[in-house]
Amino acid sequence: MLKKGFSKTAILFLVLMVFFFTSQINISLLSRSKVFVASSISKSKPGPVSENRKEKPAAHSPTHSGIVSKTREDRRARSPLHSEVKRAITCDCSHRDYDLWSINGPTLLDPITSTFFTRGPTNSTPPDFAVKFRPYPRKTDQNAKSKVNELTLTSAPPKSSCGITHSSPAIVFSTGGYTGNFYHQFNDGFLALYITINSLSLNRDVILVVTNWSEWWAQKYGDLLRQFTKHPIINMDNQTRTHCFPSAIIGLMTHGPLVVNPTLLPQHKTLLDFHALLEKTYSPRGKYVPWFDKSKGARPQLVLVNRKNGVGREILNLKRVLEEIEKVGFKAIVFEPKRNGSVRDTYRILHGSHAMLAVHGAAMTHLLFLRVGMVLGEIVPIGTDWLAKTFYEKPARVLGLEYMKYKIEVNESSLAEKYGASDLVLKNPSAFVNGNWTKAKVYMKTQNVKLDTVRFRRYLKEAYAKAKRFMDKQG
Repeated sequence: MLKKGFSKTAILFLVLMVFFFTSQINISLLSRSKVFVASSISKSKPGPVSENRKEKPAAHSPTHSGIVSKTREDRRARSPLHSEVKRAITCDCSHRDYDLWSINGPTLLDPITSTFFTRGPTNSTPPDFAVKFRPYPRKTDQNAKSKVNELTLTSAPPKSSCGITHSSPAIVFSTGGYTGNFYHQFNDGFLALYITINSLSLNRDVILVVTNWSEWWAQKYGDLLRQFTKHPIINMDNQTRTHCFPSAIIGLMTHGPLVVNPTLLPQHKTLLDFHALLEKTYSPRGKYVPWFDKSKGARPQLVLVNRKNGVGREILNLKRVLEEIEKVGFKAIVFEPKRNGSVRDTYRILHGSHAMLAVHGAAMTHLLFLRVGMVLGEIVPIGTDWLAKTFYEKPARVLGLEYMKYKIEVNESSLAEKYGASDLVLKNPSAFVNGNWTKAKVYMKTQNVKLDTVRFRRYLKEAYAKAKRFMDKQG
């Protein structure tokens, strides 16, 4: 017979052994089952649209949360024979001016509901994930976003099959927002598209899918759009059949006002490369088309871009100003932009001239059409100094233009008659505005200019000397 003490010890030992083996069995069973871990949609920068992209789980986000399914095989992801789990939907949401959403695999577009579905396995994104997004690169501008159609991205299974199947990825963007404005047509549109395509190294093998479609926009910029894609452009607003793509980018990237930051692009491209793209588009031979008088004694040609729209910043003594331009030796041409005007004709006029002059405003964006070395004159009204420097002077210098600022004085502003020369509006615009954009509209919407012809003549003489040297050298 066993002793009583020994019996108790044996029983305790047996209990511990049973507990140990039971725990091991439970752990083994758990390793074969799926464990769901809360995670946010990744905010890492999307790379090239590819089936084999690698993503790392991001920290929990209260804004965009989802479920990442991890299996036993997923835990071996660090092995060279296995790749990490790739989320079906990701977002580069870390930028001030834009968000860029990516569907990193087969994508179905249902144009009737404006919804983009993931297709195929979605074990790394919850089946009920959905986000609504307005694809326009001014994410904090509520006024602009109110004019952009809202799209839905979801990992829920699509209810329809593919109507039209494409073999190239999609880039989806809107021509709503401020696209009616010439500056925004380029900065928020074509320049942003250029940056996005070059950031992702897509080399024109992309299908453009456009919402808020405008027929005038498509017709006016057809030649330029063909530089971005070799495929037909899809007007998302008039489609009735579903479209399937191998992947999709929803939204556009931007680097700032007429900025292309080479440090953010794989091939280190700059605004000069975009400038060269415009030259390739509108000057097929890579040269400007001279249409001015090339005879002996020919004068350098200055294009005055005139604002005649009744919304401010007009030159009130335009006739007198044109006389002064002619007196110093220029041949003057007045150009008034029209929404439906031919881009090719406009490019030909500006690219073939020697100087351009305009009051600060969207028309200054035509600096993208000028030859390197040309004179660019900007008339800067009261209260627009920072805007002029940021939006036009800096890009002009990147493009190698002879930028010349004519800063008007108080007596040349129509605001002097309304407020008085000593009013804060004229004496200290920064203090008057104090961060309130509504107040800034005083300078942008209600101010016109009446140039002091004596003072302006001195400015014109300097501009003429530079333009004449350019003409003698470049033709």
